[in-house]
Amino acid sequence: MREFFIDFFTSYGRYIVFLHIISAVIWIGGMIVFKFVVAPTMLHIQDVKLRLAKTLEIMQRLLSFAMLFMFLLAITGAFMSLGLDFRHSLPSLYILIHIKEAVWTLMALNFIYIYKKRNAAQRQFLKGDIESTDESIFTISNYLLPLNIFLGFVAIYFGVILRGL
Repeated sequence: MREFFIDFFTSYGRYIVFLHIISAVIWIGGMIVFKFVVAPTMLHIQDVKLRLAKTLEIMQRLLSFAMLFMFLLAITGAFMSLGLDFRHSLPSLYILIHIKEAVWTLMALNFIYIYKKRNAAQRQFLKGDIESTDESIFTISNYLLPLNIFLGFVAIYFGVILRGL
């Protein structure tokens, strides 16, 4: 099995790395765009119900879109780890792979929490609980997304180290 991944990565490594990087860019970039472009722009909408409805809609579309790239990131990351045979390389690199996997796992768990919190906010909104909906969106936008953005930068930095730059 080990030989399969090494041979596969030898043949298709360039494409796997490209898909891995583009997936990280889209996932983290989407969160950055929402936090620093969309969320502040939405605050200019005076009608609170309209603002919350549009924010929830945009958030749903972003999260659904990002989920695809999360899975692609996990798959390509596994192929890279196995294909580059980090297990049989320098112990420090192998440890760094596990740290990077832990960071992405934390990001994925936080993403799942964001997804559930957004869906709960949608239910609150449909019940007419505007205050709770606004609170949930505030928490996502001001705490949970910035945490994932920070962790994403950390993971990207570790990826650059692993690639030898």
